[in-house]
Amino acid sequence: MAPVRTIAQQLAAKQREISVAEFFERNRQILGFDNLQRALLTSVKECLDNALDACEDARVLPEVQVEISKEGEERYRLTVTDNGPGILRREIPNVFARLLYGSRFHENRQARGQQGIGVSAAVLYANLTTGRPVRVVSKVEEEEVAHVLELAIDTQKNQPRVVSEDLSVWDRPSGTRVELVLKARYVRGRQSPFEYLRATAIVNPHARIVLTEPDGTRVTFERATTELPPAARETAPHPYGLELGELGYYLRSSKRPTVLEFLTKDLQGVSARTSREVVAAAGVKGTEPPGSVVGESQERLVRALHEAPLLAPSAEGLSPIGAMLIKRGLRNVLGELKPEFFAPPVSRPPKVRGGFPFMVEVGLVYGGGLPADQPIQVLRFANRVPLLFQQGACAITNAIANIDWRRYGLDQKGGSGLPIGPAVVLVHVASTKVPFTSEAKEAVAEDPEIDKELTLALQSAARHLRTHISRKSRRAFADEKFQIILKILPKLAEKTSGLVGKPVPDLTPVVTRIMDVVNLEAPVVTDPTGVRVSVQITNYTPRARVLELFVELPPEALRGATLEPAAEGSEPELGRAWWTLPKLSPNGRTVVTLSFPPKTDLDASDLDWYVAGIDEAHLLGADPLPGDWDVRLPRTIVEAAELAATEAAAGSAEETEVDYDAAEASAHASDED
Repeated sequence: MAPVRTIAQQLAAKQREISVAEFFERNRQILGFDNLQRALLTSVKECLDNALDACEDARVLPEVQVEISKEGEERYRLTVTDNGPGILRREIPNVFARLLYGSRFHENRQARGQQGIGVSAAVLYANLTTGRPVRVVSKVEEEEVAHVLELAIDTQKNQPRVVSEDLSVWDRPSGTRVELVLKARYVRGRQSPFEYLRATAIVNPHARIVLTEPDGTRVTFERATTELPPAARETAPHPYGLELGELGYYLRSSKRPTVLEFLTKDLQGVSARTSREVVAAAGVKGTEPPGSVVGESQERLVRALHEAPLLAPSAEGLSPIGAMLIKRGLRNVLGELKPEFFAPPVSRPPKVRGGFPFMVEVGLVYGGGLPADQPIQVLRFANRVPLLFQQGACAITNAIANIDWRRYGLDQKGGSGLPIGPAVVLVHVASTKVPFTSEAKEAVAEDPEIDKELTLALQSAARHLRTHISRKSRRAFADEKFQIILKILPKLAEKTSGLVGKPVPDLTPVVTRIMDVVNLEAPVVTDPTGVRVSVQITNYTPRARVLELFVELPPEALRGATLEPAAEGSEPELGRAWWTLPKLSPNGRTVVTLSFPPKTDLDASDLDWYVAGIDEAHLLGADPLPGDWDVRLPRTIVEAAELAATEAAAGSAEETEVDYDAAEASAHASDED
């Protein structure tokens, strides 16, 4: 008679290891495959992220084609093709059909994919819902033919299964094509592949992305720059934010012979002098092996590192978008909405959380064709990847909602929540380890350090918005006043002259005395001969002015432009040019002409005009030169501006007659502020 097993023995017999593929097969919602629409978007996202990462690692400008075609009832074929370096034959099965297999998880540098789950999870979902294997075509430059593999995942073992294999001639030097047939639904809306690719194009302006939709519609997001983002280099962890257990892991795995070498070479920001101070404060021998530091010694060491004055974290492990490309990406994709104002993008200096560097970037646009009666549009990104889902659970959204936007010119009920107004706010968090709320990587988790940086960056961008709205109001008032003066004074002078029998006087000095501004007008005229912008700068101030004129426009437009007179200087890659204008006497006028070839796609909103040599209060139709432009002004401009400011101060001190118009303008400006 067989012995009766106890309950504990029966339960023990049922225990077995759970494969990670089995786990995610039963919990696919964790990875973003919880409904048919989202499953398609997640699959597009994972394939696109792999393509962009591969191209950037190979330092080639990405050319990515995304094709979605209907295969049957709730079945779609997704094909993503890139021009990257390709994948070696021996690695193809593991990359596409094995979860938690990747090359970037252990690298301390910014990348879109790091966990080794993404594209293999899409393959797992396709296998599960349609039973169809993934078809991968990949060619490396060193080989003449491409490898074609059909793969499935053995979920119990988390191992790839090669269904078929072949060789094929492919008419490209290198690249990869992934074909998936999955159960899905295609809907064009705010959370669709179209919107995802559109958002991707904003923060990846160096990529050219082509989307073919199920109905055959072809949409191309052209690249806005040929400049690749800076390559992120692998860096050591920074001690600030390191937990005790993490430091212990690094100590045990270090191959350095001494603790001092470990501190200076395996950690970031620790100089040789600081390392000696740290070991002395911790009571640790600097000459002993790192692995021997355990227990209380390890606790004292981590405490000493946190209290030491360390060097700032290096940004070499990060690949931020940069202010210029944020503006260019927004302008390129939102061009049809023609926003009236692009705030200078904000890039905060790198900070540290959990031993890993991160930085926050913010871009903001306002006005134009953006809806004024709806909540602002929030574009969230992490490591250049759009976040379309879980907006309410994201630290980025919460940071925006916790700012009192009423102070910056937008409507907001109760001073919290998303404000209402014609604005788009772009927020990008770049880090070697982004703290996501889940494996689906759709929202950034709350973190005190990240929250602080988000708030500071948003407030900085919001201050630019407040300045613009205030300036816009003052300009509108000054322009209205200007138009009224030009309309009423001539008629008044004509009638008065007729009554007294004298000729009509020249009213220019009177207009100058009343307005006291330098006015810039830049109409864009398009005809069969091309596009022409004649910039008229008129000095309606009582003193002579020496000014510097600047223009910023799309670089490709500047390269094809004819400038008259020729620019004093230019930066073609940034789309900038400038002129030192001839000395403008009171009521004097000068003209600068920009001519472009026929069919140039140019609008007045594409040109930003700036003037140096005069303060903002006396400038109409242009903005003062931004402080972040690294341009050295001619000495004549600086001296003339200083002299004008001195004369203005002296004149105001001697003024005895009240200028009621100026006082009224000042009151309006104060109200707006």
